[in-house]
Amino acid sequence: MTSRPQRFSLRIRVQITLLAVVVGATLLAGWQLSQSSGSYQSAVREDLRRQAAMIEDIRKVYADEAPRALQVAVAQARADRLRPLRNQGRLAASEYTLASQFAFHMRRSSPRDSLLGNDGYRYQDLGYDVLRRLADVQHDSPELYGLDPDARMRAGDRWATWGLAAAGVGAGAVLAAVCAANVVRPRRMQRAPAPSASRVLRELELLPQPATARTGHRRGALFHLSVFVLPLVLTLGQILVAGAEQRAQAEASRKAAQVSASIDGYGLRTAFHTEAQQTALAVEFAATARELASLDTGVSPRDAQDERVLAAVESTLAVRVRAIADYMGRTPGPQDRIDATAANALSVRPKTLSAAVAEQNHQVTLAEQAGRRSLLLSAATALAVVAEILAVAAFAIGRPRWLWWPALGALASTALAVVAFI
Repeated sequence: MTSRPQRFSLRIRVQITLLAVVVGATLLAGWQLSQSSGSYQSAVREDLRRQAAMIEDIRKVYADEAPRALQVAVAQARADRLRPLRNQGRLAASEYTLASQFAFHMRRSSPRDSLLGNDGYRYQDLGYDVLRRLADVQHDSPELYGLDPDARMRAGDRWATWGLAAAGVGAGAVLAAVCAANVVRPRRMQRAPAPSASRVLRELELLPQPATARTGHRRGALFHLSVFVLPLVLTLGQILVAGAEQRAQAEASRKAAQVSASIDGYGLRTAFHTEAQQTALAVEFAATARELASLDTGVSPRDAQDERVLAAVESTLAVRVRAIADYMGRTPGPQDRIDATAANALSVRPKTLSAAVAEQNHQVTLAEQAGRRSLLLSAATALAVVAEILAVAAFAIGRPRWLWWPALGALASTALAVVAFI
């Protein structure tokens, strides 16, 4: 009575080991690249939150608080110039009272934690330090400005590197399996069959073994082995390409958010600065208008003198208002202590913005290329699986002529894989 085999031969154990390594490495690479994708998406979410908070703070300071502070600064500058002249005529006294009372009540009615309500933001006779106010607003949200999307991207890159290493191990195991399937131990290393040889299972083939195939069938076994390993290799490539696509998409999303935030931030600052400069022009036009009013027919000499005095005040005030506009609407510097991203947004230049847009377009192109590669590799993997099924069927029923079909499938799969990387 023949006993059943109790153990696998060395060749079968090698096949099992290498296939286990390939499967394990593929799963590990997929998991690691999934972790990297999660880190990339976290970076995008954090960047969006950070950019949204930055734009909201810039809008609050430059669109809500700074225009009112500018009005008060201009009114205070007018009152300062009219104070020595308020006893020289009714018009000067009236203009002084209007300007001083406006500045006083606007400051008093403003919240203490605003640009206008806190006298600590006043800077000499140049109005209010808008950038200092922005820095304080940002410091009130450390949980948002403390987000570090770049660190998330670096973490994702580390996961991707480990995934690449796992894929490399899997590819190496596939290559080792191919080599082992084509190797026969030298005769001097072969041992004579022991009495227990019948208990060793030798006929099982988890993957084709050209080295042990019968004479005349080795070329077919080698072809079958090539078709067998093709889906394994393509799966690894597909995983890596998908990881590259995720990174490019994340970078493209981040760049788009940064460009949009830079445009919005720069637009808010320049809109305020332009409004301030228009205020200076209005004061200058007022000086000219008062000069013309002093020349009107029917104006008494006293009234004409008052208009000329006010015209002189308006002329000097226009210079001061222009200085106030330039100070309050200035671009940030290192001494202003605001967030670096906000500083870049507020002082962005067309060339810098063009470079950022070009980089965003480049990342979009990379993502599209990776998506195309992933699609082609998916099709190539599907064709390789079909080719393997057809090859198994052809060998199972002993129809060598049917091998043309898996050969065509394998050739088409290889062609798609090549096209994917062209």
